[in-house]
Amino acid sequence: MTKPLSPIVIELSTPYLAGDEPLRYQSLWLLVRMVYAQQIEKRLLTAAIIRANFPQAQAIRMLISRAFAEYSRLHITVGWGHDQQLNVAMLNPAQRSRGPFWLTQNSLECLKFTQQGVSLTPCDLATFLGLPTPALPRMGISGERKGVDYVMQDMSFWKHLTQGMREGHDGFVRPAALRMSDPFLLAQECAHDDFQQALALMKASLAWRRSDLLPESKQALKRFEHIIAVGQLASAQPTFAAMAQIVHAWDRYTHSDIEAARMLLLQLEASTTLGPVVRYNPRVRFEYLNLSALLYKYDAMAEGCTLRQESADAALQALSYALEAACEADSIDAVQHVAANIGWCLWLFSQLKLLKLTQASVQVQAMRWLGLSEWICDRFGVGSASAWNTIFILRIARGNCLPEGAASLEAFRLQQPLSLTAAATALQPFPAPFSASKGFSNWFSWAQFTLEEYDSGRVNFPALQLANLLLEAAWFCVYEQGASLIAYQIIERLRALLFELRPSERVFFRDALTYIPLP
Repeated sequence: MTKPLSPIVIELSTPYLAGDEPLRYQSLWLLVRMVYAQQIEKRLLTAAIIRANFPQAQAIRMLISRAFAEYSRLHITVGWGHDQQLNVAMLNPAQRSRGPFWLTQNSLECLKFTQQGVSLTPCDLATFLGLPTPALPRMGISGERKGVDYVMQDMSFWKHLTQGMREGHDGFVRPAALRMSDPFLLAQECAHDDFQQALALMKASLAWRRSDLLPESKQALKRFEHIIAVGQLASAQPTFAAMAQIVHAWDRYTHSDIEAARMLLLQLEASTTLGPVVRYNPRVRFEYLNLSALLYKYDAMAEGCTLRQESADAALQALSYALEAACEADSIDAVQHVAANIGWCLWLFSQLKLLKLTQASVQVQAMRWLGLSEWICDRFGVGSASAWNTIFILRIARGNCLPEGAASLEAFRLQQPLSLTAAATALQPFPAPFSASKGFSNWFSWAQFTLEEYDSGRVNFPALQLANLLLEAAWFCVYEQGASLIAYQIIERLRALLFELRPSERVFFRDALTYIPLP
């Protein structure tokens, strides 16, 4: 049994003291904030909250190191990481600045806070921290609606909303000529109150962003925020506001404004009102973690970043938590989405030498994650209009070949990408989407089938997806058939499509085409 520590009295008036020992303000603030987080907010203190409180600091690592040195001197034991059951002595100091931070129960119980000699309760600490006094959560206004009146309303809103959600899951994109018949727009027209209007706008913004309809997504988000600002949404407001912040961050990320996206997420997590929403609402937490992982992925892939390996691990860690949140939220679509992200990130990080794993093991494991995602799409009918899983699987299958191609067509065709049979075996127990039982004899036949689905109008891929699919089809067509007429046609089609892409995207495909040797 752990021996209780002697009480340590912490004075919150200047000069700041712990017993008779002086204490730096930053160290004191961090200590008080940990106590408040554990005892009042019932959560751990994240690094994001520290960064938000000290925005001028270039990095919080030095602040944390100094604070831990002072805690050690005072015999206050602080841990880090999500597992509070671990012995603090066994934790890795190199990962300390990531947080989250917590006090051991023994240290938590020994701390006593005073201000000018007057004892303080944990709730009183909010004033020192500059936080609003905690209040009971508002669960809605009694009598604000009559159940029978509400359920007797015209049901057109729910019909259009669920149709839009179904199409969003399927990745369906309406042609511009039919855009005004979009079910989300029809749902907005049929909305009976602010909540229904906000719900339709939020779902529309998310679905349109995923379909690359960015102007429409941004417009819906602006209208949503207006309703949040002036509407009466009672207890639903924090959840909607938190999701709006995440959609805003996605918008910034989509426009390559990485730092703005990162700051929006930091502000969200540090918010005393919205931070708990991220913790307790699994769907919001999934969106938060999924985007956080992509921001870490950006850092891992940045050549000038000094913490690339740490960022790669942080991205995979965030994705692992996102996977759990997706299952907790019972969202099979979110599960397939994060599984695909795990598979692709694994492969990218391996290619950049950021993982201490063999390329062969990562190639198979990345294929498995993408196979899980594709199996979910096929089995449950979600995400079926996206080509990304097909593209990623094809790219990983040839990932062990020379990225710069080969000196000649003959040498190019002597390379040995992962075989269709080996890949299908790796995906077990999930049935492979490209298996022989489905009629596919080689990689190109699968790529060609996906292109035929697009050409027939059964699916509609955005230009960037189509360009990537054409690139993979061209690579495997040349590898399997040589300088065939079909290979030339696919490459010419890709070259014509480049004019619809952004300049930076064009560079990637033009470079990639130079590595496919055709006479």
